[in-house]
Amino acid sequence: MEELQGYLKKDRSRQQHFLYPLLFQEYIYVFAYDHG
Repeated sequence: MEELQGYLKKDRSRQQHFLYPLLFQEYIYVFAYDHG
């Protein structure tokens, strides 16, 4: 059971690493578009 929790925790952090760049990219795009 503990092994499963460790795997889920790892998976969740991987999801965050995947989501953050997408949000960041969108933020930069909006920022650049506003000031362009």
